[in-house]
Amino acid sequence: MKAAGRSRAQMKDRIKKFDALGITPAVELHLAGLDDILEGASDIKRNCLEYKDCEYIVHMPVTDARSGYIFDMYNDESFNLKRAFDLCNGIKSRTLVLHRCFGFDMGLDRFRSEKGFFEKVVKWDALAKEHGIKVLFENYGFVWLPEGLGKEFIVSALDHFFPWEIKAFSDNLHRYGLDNTGVLLDTAHMAISSNMFNMLKTLPGMKQDGRFKSICEDDLERTDWLKIKDFIFDLVGHFHISDSFVWGRADGMGDMRKFLYSEGLPVGKGNIDFDEIFKNVSGDKVFIMEIEPEDGDYNNNVAQMEAVKNFMRMFGRRAGACV
Repeated sequence: MKAAGRSRAQMKDRIKKFDALGITPAVELHLAGLDDILEGASDIKRNCLEYKDCEYIVHMPVTDARSGYIFDMYNDESFNLKRAFDLCNGIKSRTLVLHRCFGFDMGLDRFRSEKGFFEKVVKWDALAKEHGIKVLFENYGFVWLPEGLGKEFIVSALDHFFPWEIKAFSDNLHRYGLDNTGVLLDTAHMAISSNMFNMLKTLPGMKQDGRFKSICEDDLERTDWLKIKDFIFDLVGHFHISDSFVWGRADGMGDMRKFLYSEGLPVGKGNIDFDEIFKNVSGDKVFIMEIEPEDGDYNNNVAQMEAVKNFMRMFGRRAGACV
C-alpha cells in the first residue's frame, strides 16, 4: 500500500492494516516533492524507523506539489537523485521508483530522447549500485499538472513506454549489464496509453491534440489494436495496481477525461480485467496498491486494503507480494 512519507497517521494506518491481513508490512512512500528528500527527509526517516519490520519503496514524483519543480531526466538531476538514494539508505529501502521522461515540451525527436535518456540510465545505474539501490522506471503517458503552473499538461517523446519500447529498453539493460535498473508498470497508465493509441488508430485527426503528439507513426504500425496485457512481460517484477477505464470504439470520443485521466480507482470501479491481464504472469511479482480513498480519508485508506484482499482472492498463490 502507498502512504505519504511524512504522514505518521498514514504510516500507522498502513501498518495496522497489514497486521489485520496477516502480511509482512511493505509500504511505498510517495514523496510530495524535493523537500521530502532534503529538509523533510528527517521526518520521513523518523516515521519509517518506528516500524523496523516494514519494507519500503520510495516513489519520486514528476512534479513538486509545493514549488512546481518538474523532475526531468533531460536536466542534471544528479544532486536530487543522490539525496533520494540517501533517503533510501536511511530507511533501509532497496528500491527507488522514477518516471521515464526526457525533455518535457522541448519537441525532441524519439531517437534523441532515447539516446539521452539511456546515457543518464548508465550513469545512474552505477550510482544506484554504489548505494545498493534498484531503480525502477515507471510507464507514464502525458503528465497533467497541478493548477497554478500555467499549463494543463506536459509531454515528452518518451511518453507511454509501449511494449516494444519496454522490450528494447530491457534488452539494452541486459546488453550493458545494468543490473540495478528495471521497469515498474502502472495498470492505469497502461490503460490510458492503450486508449490513446487506439483512439489515434481510429481517428488520426486526434494527432492535433497535444496530448497525443508523442505517439509516432512507427508506433501505430506495430499493431492494429493495443491491449493492456500486451505490456506484460515476465521481466517486469513490480506493478502499480489501480483501476481505470478501457476505451472501445463504441465509447466514441465524448468523455475524454474518463479515458485519459482516470487512475487510482479502487479495483472494480473501472473496467480493467485484472484476471485476464495477469493470468499468464509467473514468478515472484510485487503488486503495489496505488489507490485513492473513495471517501477522501487518506489516514484510513480502506480501498487499498480491499484491493489487497481482492488480489489475494483472484490470484491466490499467484498474487506474489501484495503491497
